[in-house]
Amino acid sequence: MRKKPFKRGWSFIIIFITVGLSYGIYHIYLYNAPKQNHYSRVSSTHLEQESLGGIQLLQSLDSIAREPKPNNDIERYQYYDLGHETTIATARGDDKIILISVYSDHTMSTARDIHIGASADEVIKAYGTSYYKRGEQGAEIIGYVDKINHRSIELWLQDQKVDMIRYCVDSVVM
Repeated sequence: MRKKPFKRGWSFIIIFITVGLSYGIYHIYLYNAPKQNHYSRVSSTHLEQESLGGIQLLQSLDSIAREPKPNNDIERYQYYDLGHETTIATARGDDKIILISVYSDHTMSTARDIHIGASADEVIKAYGTSYYKRGEQGAEIIGYVDKINHRSIELWLQDQKVDMIRYCVDSVVM
């Protein structure tokens, strides 16, 4: 009597399961990965004229109408509070703004009129479909990258509404 060739069938199943698990683990990692890991997966979106409440990246601290109050700082960055849960940051020893974060100020809108409370659909309509998605701190994040001008904007969503906006140069690592 001849035995049935189970070996080839089991090999296929093991390979199929291994590839499936690898694919799943990679996508879980990518969803939770830092924003820079997503840059190669999307096309560039022009963000050079972008601003938040009229404040632009690489603008001097001295040119801001609202007096920035020094907040906490870490080794690389100095943070400033503009009130209404709006924060800006500079590289230590420089006065050029490299990060703008808006948490609750509904008057601070982007150049494309996106503000806290805007829907995810409004964001996609304003910025286009070339975005990445990731998650952090329980929020779903839609991000756009300007590969030419080295900056990105992330819109953090809660219940499909913008809950935070973060606009920064590529070199900012959070």
